[in-house]
Amino acid sequence: MPTVNVKKYDLERLVNMPLEDEFIEKTFPMMGIEVENIYEEEGEKIIQFSVNPNRPDYLSSEGLARGFRGFIGIEKGLPKYEVEDSDVKLYSTNKSRPYIALAVVKGIIIDDYVLENLINFQEKLHWVMGRDRKKVAIGIHDFDKVKPPFYYRDVKGDEVKFIPLNSDEEMTPKEILEKHEKGIKYRHLIKDSFPLLEDSEGNILSMPPIINSNLTKVTTETRNLLIDVTGTDKWAVEKTLNIIVTALAERKYAKIHSVEVIYENEKVKYPNLKEEVVEVSPDYINKILGTNLTPGAILNYLRKARMDAQFIENKFKVFVPPYRVDIFGEIDIAEEVAICYGYDKFKGLYPEIATIGSLHPLEKRCDFIRDIMIGLGFYEVINLMLSNEEVLFKNMRLDIKDYIEVLKPASIEHKIVRPFLLPIIMETVRINQHKELPIKIFEIGECINIKDNKIVETKNIAGAIVSNETNFNEIKSYVEALLRELKLTYKIEEYEHPSFIKGRCAKILVDNEEIGYFGEIHPEVLENFEIEFPVTAFEVILK
Repeated sequence: MPTVNVKKYDLERLVNMPLEDEFIEKTFPMMGIEVENIYEEEGEKIIQFSVNPNRPDYLSSEGLARGFRGFIGIEKGLPKYEVEDSDVKLYSTNKSRPYIALAVVKGIIIDDYVLENLINFQEKLHWVMGRDRKKVAIGIHDFDKVKPPFYYRDVKGDEVKFIPLNSDEEMTPKEILEKHEKGIKYRHLIKDSFPLLEDSEGNILSMPPIINSNLTKVTTETRNLLIDVTGTDKWAVEKTLNIIVTALAERKYAKIHSVEVIYENEKVKYPNLKEEVVEVSPDYINKILGTNLTPGAILNYLRKARMDAQFIENKFKVFVPPYRVDIFGEIDIAEEVAICYGYDKFKGLYPEIATIGSLHPLEKRCDFIRDIMIGLGFYEVINLMLSNEEVLFKNMRLDIKDYIEVLKPASIEHKIVRPFLLPIIMETVRINQHKELPIKIFEIGECINIKDNKIVETKNIAGAIVSNETNFNEIKSYVEALLRELKLTYKIEEYEHPSFIKGRCAKILVDNEEIGYFGEIHPEVLENFEIEFPVTAFEVILK
């Protein structure tokens, strides 16, 4: 889950009350927000929160304080945010990342606390809402340094020049992708053209989704902000803008102003802070929660969740604030009631069924395999099922396009469900290669693949040997020992695999079906994983 570091002083002034550490550690978990740590750094007390990815509105001090005020009952009901009309306009002709939403926030006092929080908030939203900027990218600018109307268009790689953020060198868009740290990191998001946001005088504000211009850099002297959100998903773009502007509006003196976006065939005014409406009956809520709450009690809990509701003809018409992206139906409303009612009030019950649990036959087989591998001198490792493109594919010299990606990953390192085990084993070797050689490890675990547009789950075993003397024959002997113990009738044939040295790799066939492979790992793979010793490895599908 994403972690958010908040200065305690900043949280206290947003809540408008002093907070004891013990009270923080007791109350926030009841809201569904874990308190990972409270510590001091340079004389400041820092609170580290762990936030569920479905609550991006909690990724800032302002959002946490807003939810906290409701939960403890000092400020209930739907927060109201007024949007003042302005004459600011943006003309969009961009096709590569076609959606853009903007707003102006005026009068905000930006001190060091606000500035630090704003930068961190932006980056966390890039992960949770933006899928590492692929879906949504955010730009926050000093509005007083530019002149509307604004223009959002595609340009060629050498058509314009500007100084990117935190740089002193003027560059073309193409040069930014080649030289700038952010350009190198995110250039895979740029295809044939370069999105550009500029003002009426030709000043460049940003090149989404890569980098802002240094011209509009926000400092503690900034008082008026322009927020732009661009992307490939209209709903995500609009909701991300709502999350940001409503958070900023929690700051003293900050006022939201609209921006009109003019497309070729459409005009849209942002931000749209109209609340969503969900209907639910008290009978449904009580049935789901196993409670006997009155409509009045349910209304009170909904108001603590920073919502409002009307009770008409035995149904609640619930008004959901515009910064909530996790409320889709009745069950979500019931969950909000449960949180504010108090999870500690629910009592555990045994299910009214008579059954005796036992291990699945495949799990019994896996236990048997563990005993075999340990008897062969291997140590078992257990890794997470989530990894990333670099570990799973790039480092292994693989070009795989079909895989399962987490919609809202907690971090870039853990966003793809592993389709096989061997890359994770190699990463384990990289981390532990300083240990005494030889290293012999294995793992048994689930893998998820896509075949013929269907999701296929398998249970695999993979292992590796790290040693200056390890070779094809050694790993072959261990694989054959495993196959014999499993009483499998198998064939071994020469095999070419990008992760292995050509001529030193073989595949395993059972009933003419490939169930695995083994061999000597390719030197380029070793270099990619920064492994200094020879490695032999195998992987076998168990079901």
